[in-house]
Amino acid sequence: MIADRYLCPITGWRVDTDLSLDNVKVRHGDFIESQLARVVNMPLRNSLLVKAYRDFAPGRRAIVFCVDVAHAKDVHRAFAEAGIRAAPILGELSRDERRRTLADFSAGKIDVVTNCNVLTEGFDEPRVDCVIMARPTRSKLLYAQMVGRGTRLHPGKKDLMCIDVADNSRTHQLPGLHSLFNLPLNMNLNGGNALEIDRNIERLNRTQPWIDISRIRTPEDLKLAAERIEFFNFEPPAEIRAYTQNTWHAVPAGYRLGLPEGEWISIEPNLLDTWDMRLSRVHESATFLLSRATTLAAAVRSADRFVVVHRPDARRLVERSARWRNELPSDKQKQVLARNRIPVPAGLTRGQAAQMISQLVSARSGH
Repeated sequence: MIADRYLCPITGWRVDTDLSLDNVKVRHGDFIESQLARVVNMPLRNSLLVKAYRDFAPGRRAIVFCVDVAHAKDVHRAFAEAGIRAAPILGELSRDERRRTLADFSAGKIDVVTNCNVLTEGFDEPRVDCVIMARPTRSKLLYAQMVGRGTRLHPGKKDLMCIDVADNSRTHQLPGLHSLFNLPLNMNLNGGNALEIDRNIERLNRTQPWIDISRIRTPEDLKLAAERIEFFNFEPPAEIRAYTQNTWHAVPAGYRLGLPEGEWISIEPNLLDTWDMRLSRVHESATFLLSRATTLAAAVRSADRFVVVHRPDARRLVERSARWRNELPSDKQKQVLARNRIPVPAGLTRGQAAQMISQLVSARSGH
C-alpha cells in the first residue's frame, strides 16, 4: 500500500527505556492494563516521550497512545509543563469536549493529543504525521491500528514519523515497526524510511546471504555490513547446528550445503509436512530426490551421510573443522569475489571465502 502510494511513507525512531515488562501478566493475549500502567506510567518514562518529540518530531501533529486514563492525563501534563500545546482525548469527556479538542488539533491549535483506547480506530485526521507508541502491546493488530492512525495521505504531508518506546522484556514478544516491515528485531531506523530500509535488507539478504541481518542495528550498520566481518555469520542456522558438522546455510526455501563441481544438496519442507533432500547441479534444471525424512534433524543427518558415502572427496571440503578453512583466502577466491563486487574484509579466512562463493553460486542458480 505504501509502495503503491495509497499510504504515506513511514519513518521511525526507537527510544529504549530501562523498564522491564517481564512481571506484567497477560490476559486474552495482551497485557493486563492495570499492571501495565503501574510499570510504564513513571515520570522519567513520560519525560522521555517529551524529549523524543522535541528531538525527532518538533512541530509535528502527534498522537500519543497511552495505557489508561491516568497515563494519558500524566503524559499530557508532561507535555504541557514542557510548553508544548497538548490535550488529552478521553472517553470520560463529553462528546462536545472531544469534538472541540479534535477540531483544535485539526486546525493546528494543538500539537499533541494523548489518549487511551479512543483514537485506535475510527478516527480520521489525515494531517497526523507523528505517532508515539507509549503503550506496549503484544498484539500486532493493535500496533498496526495505532500506526494506521497516521498513514493517511494529505497535501504537504511528507511522511509519518513513528516513535517506538521500547521497554525491556525477555518473556514477551512485542511488535514494532520490525513486525510491519522486514526489519531486524532491535533495529533503530534513526529517522530512516522503513520501506526503503526493508528493501535494502531484502537485497542484502538475496545478494550476500552470509551477512547476519539480526546483527544490524541502524541504517549506518547496513552500509557497513558488506565490508565488516563482525556482521558475517558462517555458522549453520541455530535450529540445525546441533545435528551437523558441515557448512549448511539457510535459503528462503530451506537449507543448502554446497559441494565441489557445482553441486549442492538442499533440504526443503514439502506438502506432507516432511522434508525432501535433493541434489542439484549448476546449469541443470532437474533436481534429484535423494530421500525424505519426517524431521529436520533426520533430514540433515541423512544428507550428511550421503556426502560421506557418495561424495567422500567432498567431505573435507564441507566440514567446518577442516584445517584449511583457517588459512588465508586464495588469490582465485579473491578474484571471484572481486568479479562479483564483493569486498574481502580484514580477517576473512579461506573457508569463509569458500562459503561466500558457494552461497553466491547457489543464490544465482535459481533453484
